[in-house]
Amino acid sequence: MDINIFAIFQSLFSGFAHSSFFAFIKILAGFIIAILLIADILLISKRIRGDWKIAFHGAKVPNLKKTKYMERWEGIKNNAESGDMAKAKIAMIEADQMFGETLEKIGYKGKDTGERISAVKPGQLIGLEEAKFSRVVFKKIVHSSSHEMNIVDIQAALGGYEKVFRGLELLD
Repeated sequence: MDINIFAIFQSLFSGFAHSSFFAFIKILAGFIIAILLIADILLISKRIRGDWKIAFHGAKVPNLKKTKYMERWEGIKNNAESGDMAKAKIAMIEADQMFGETLEKIGYKGKDTGERISAVKPGQLIGLEEAKFSRVVFKKIVHSSSHEMNIVDIQAALGGYEKVFRGLELLD
């Protein structure tokens, strides 16, 4: 007498799969999955609703007026591109001041822009290294009047600040 074990298991499984008990288990599992999916969606929306900037940026970013920054930046860029060295230096000073104010509004502490930059950890701001270079150019302009600077260097330094402002989504 040959006993086919596979045929026995197949008939048992087939009988169980077509039973009303198994249909009840499938419906119950479907409801549980739906409830868990809804719970996940609610938890995620609660996190985003609480402060979407923390959820997406990983840090609290204050509501900064983009139009105000864009207008101010356009004035700075116009001064830098005017061809006049005095206006370009003023543009660099204004850009550094704007950068320092932005860092302060974001929440970095310090009495001046240099201290606020040193409080920023690597990876917290897009363009931080470029902004540090811009800060060096700013110091050369302010502290060393005898140092010859050309407009191209100033425009390159302004690009460092611009990268940070774009990273903070203050400029388009």
